[in-house]
Amino acid sequence: MKIIITVLLAIVWMAGQAQTTVKGRVVNERGDGVEYVSIGIEEDSVGVISDAQGHFTLTIPAGRKEILTFTHVSYQTATIPYTTYADGYELTVTLKDKVIELAEVVVGKKNKPHMLSGKSWIRMGTAGFEGDCKGEIEWGPIFKNRKDYLLTDIMVAIDKCEYEECLLSFNCYEVRDKKFVNVLNKPIYLRVTPADNGKQLSVTPAESIVLKGKKKYCVTISVVDIKGKGRLSFPANFKSSYARHKVKGKMKKIPGCPVIVVKGHEVEL
Repeated sequence: MKIIITVLLAIVWMAGQAQTTVKGRVVNERGDGVEYVSIGIEEDSVGVISDAQGHFTLTIPAGRKEILTFTHVSYQTATIPYTTYADGYELTVTLKDKVIELAEVVVGKKNKPHMLSGKSWIRMGTAGFEGDCKGEIEWGPIFKNRKDYLLTDIMVAIDKCEYEECLLSFNCYEVRDKKFVNVLNKPIYLRVTPADNGKQLSVTPAESIVLKGKKKYCVTISVVDIKGKGRLSFPANFKSSYARHKVKGKMKKIPGCPVIVVKGHEVEL
């Protein structure tokens, strides 16, 4: 009898320690799927990103009962408590639109673009992403300027793309007392193929982003979608940068990063 009870207790304990698989779709208030939403547990390595149609599957280790957060630069952050996802039912998570107030920005006609980041030319080989790396790491330089600048271009050098195709996502954070606050309201994407090997590519934000003087910023790059297998590498240099592992992990400061050049025009007061 003791043996039977012991076995039953072991089965109950194992059932209680089972992983939780959460599936679902992220949509906006109009019912459209939201692409590449960061989904995970705050300050943890448990996370995933939604696909281009908003679908996601997330496996949560046994014993974890934290709140899930859903973040995207164009929407307000949503949270789902453990009691909602514990049973593993398929979820539909609705993100609410951000209320965005755009300030008028004045740039002089003769104002030439300034390089705000990427001034280190000490190379350290290459750095990059490989395998199924979607959403695993975002990485980029930190910088600070004396004046206010309108962010106009983000440039990245491609060493070699072995995937059939991959989609890069850029974020821009203001660093406030070790907290990273995203200053974008619209996502910035860049599609890369093997045809771009050895090239320097550039993207322009679809909104007016002013980087304030004497404040610290970090512009990061990550892979949010891939086709095929392989690796994507960039020339790298010795420059202070931050990297974040997985979707919701903490940012870590490291002495090197991909060569990412940020340019902007000085804002007139």
